[in-house]
Amino acid sequence: SLVETMSTERVVDVLEWMSPDEAADLLAELPEDRSAELLNLMDAEDAKDVRKLLTYPDDAAGGIMSTEYVSVRPETTAEQVIAFLRETAEETETIYYVYVTDVQDILLGVFSLRDLVIAAPHTPVSDFMARRVVSVKLLDSQELVAQVVSKYNLVAVPVVDDAYRLHGVVTADDALDKIIPTAWKKRLPRFYR
Repeated sequence: SLVETMSTERVVDVLEWMSPDEAADLLAELPEDRSAELLNLMDAEDAKDVRKLLTYPDDAAGGIMSTEYVSVRPETTAEQVIAFLRETAEETETIYYVYVTDVQDILLGVFSLRDLVIAAPHTPVSDFMARRVVSVKLLDSQELVAQVVSKYNLVAVPVVDDAYRLHGVVTADDALDKIIPTAWKKRLPRFYR
């Protein structure tokens, strides 16, 4: 209702300020013609991510994922990753894990910030990344994503297509959002406050 009372320019500013997954959620609530108008006025790069998210059902991994994640190539050194994180940290919604991908964005591995910090500076990430990565598919249900997050005690889970190309990540709070009752959310301040 707040968006309906704001000027179009102001709404576009707000949408561009939001993370792509939050902007997609908001646009999905608006009438289709208004949503299309706002998308057309958004910055092309911001709108591209939002459009991608809107193509998936809102209760599927692709619909609840964030397209803001950190990925590096396997030959990148620990020292280079730390420098890269310092440069890009403000642009990324959450950084729990760093994903390792090839030039086609095929998911090859993952490592935690802890793994990164304890690695010797000149060590390539391929030497300390975990090669077996728990992931979910774009059309997996939110319930399945929540089960995976819970079973493997993850803070975030990567979302891949059938070719194992990385498209985004679902954080634990987004995975559990519709499953955990509101009363319980208030008891979980780390995720819900």
